[in-house]
Amino acid sequence: MKAWIDREYVRFTLVLFALPPTLWLTWLVLHREPLPFADMGTAALVTVIYCGLVIVALLSAHGLPLLSFPSLFLGVTFLFTCSPLILYELQGTNAFRLWEWVDTPSVLVAMPVVMLAFSSFLVGALLLPTRVTNVRMVASGTGLTVEARVLRKVGFAIYVISVMLIVASTLTGNALTYAFEGGYGAYHGAKRAGQFTQFIGVSMAHLLPWSLLIMAATSRDRRSRVRVVLLSLPFLVIMLAVGDRGGPIATMAVITSGLYLVGARIGWLRSLVVVALIAFLIPTILNLRQLPISQLSRTAIANAATNQVEATHTFREGPIEGFLVSMSSSYQTLMATVMVVPQEEGFHYGSDYFSSLIVAVPFRSVLLSSLGDQIQRLPPSQWVLLVLHPGRNAGPGYLQVAEAYLEFGAIGVVGLYLILGWGLTRLWRLMSTRAADPRVLAFTLIVMMETLLWVRNSSSLLVRALAWGWLLVYVVPAMLARRKRSARPRRAERTAMLYQRADG
Repeated sequence: MKAWIDREYVRFTLVLFALPPTLWLTWLVLHREPLPFADMGTAALVTVIYCGLVIVALLSAHGLPLLSFPSLFLGVTFLFTCSPLILYELQGTNAFRLWEWVDTPSVLVAMPVVMLAFSSFLVGALLLPTRVTNVRMVASGTGLTVEARVLRKVGFAIYVISVMLIVASTLTGNALTYAFEGGYGAYHGAKRAGQFTQFIGVSMAHLLPWSLLIMAATSRDRRSRVRVVLLSLPFLVIMLAVGDRGGPIATMAVITSGLYLVGARIGWLRSLVVVALIAFLIPTILNLRQLPISQLSRTAIANAATNQVEATHTFREGPIEGFLVSMSSSYQTLMATVMVVPQEEGFHYGSDYFSSLIVAVPFRSVLLSSLGDQIQRLPPSQWVLLVLHPGRNAGPGYLQVAEAYLEFGAIGVVGLYLILGWGLTRLWRLMSTRAADPRVLAFTLIVMMETLLWVRNSSSLLVRALAWGWLLVYVVPAMLARRKRSARPRRAERTAMLYQRADG
């Protein structure tokens, strides 16, 4: 009881300290004011330190591990929003040399938006009372229900079918063939042009990682957990071959978190090893995008790992600078958003969120064909592309915090991150303090993976995960389990009839 009271005292103290800066940052964002510092270096340093302290405060108050959902989310958000600011501390204005153009006032105005997102997340998480211990789910020795066993088989079936489809498509001259011959640009160019079926792209980006998350959630012994890790390797190879960094990195992080929840011994040291591996892969993947698979060699991979590939953004950068450069481009989308909204373009007032709901409806082309024709949807990533790079097909993606600002301004940022702070912290607690249903855990891991991807994308990713993940995790296994149960009495009746005939 005393330990709980002490922790609650810390929580209330943090709330009292977090509310004033949150209100002040809200005022700054509402009035489009930068931080009150004379130079960009000081403002950038304050932003980085504040966001880092928010992460430390949250983990300390709730006693969360490094692999917890709130920690993963804040860590990914920190990297995409604060990397250019850290790089500015190291290189000065040279940190923005790769951007098409830089609007310094907008870069400064965007910093309070980032700080407001972190501060709101902390306040939302601190609305939950603390607990003295964080008891992990004890999975060893526990059996699986019929539905959970069917779900595990469904996950393995999805994995096998996806791999077979990708291999078959590649052998016929599609899918990975484009990456083999022309690299990242050729593959994604063919994908945008519809030169191979969309289902192949969905299998790579969603079905393969989802199947791994399902198998991780239904693991109940060391052998099954090792199997998940081994099956993850072909997925990583496929994603690396097409130059995708977001999918494999988010999947690695969430699989590790899921395995921790089902009993794997992953402490701080192993967690840091996973983080270091991710930090190593991010610039390496971007460097390898310049090379077709057919040109890969030991020397080419070594050059990519050490930032020695010419015509790349990280050429001749050190390991830290190369990593920061790889994570910095998305900040441009926030800069451009605060520059034109609401002066040149008004807030969207949730229209992009609503469009995401329509886009993510399963079989929408059949069910909502007439409604789909009436909705002219321009995703935020394409909208900001018209501001940053008119005429280009692809840009630096988008940022979740920029989308929240685009919809409702400061109120949108506060509201979204209050919900995320409260929701992700509670979700982690639910998954880690009781023997959760494997279906619940599998669905949660899918949603968490897409939430991490949402940090650098639009909201349609999360809505799609909620819709399709629910079908794969709940509907399909339930139908198969029901069929399996109904088949048992019929088999028993047939067996009894055979015995009767034999006795007769």
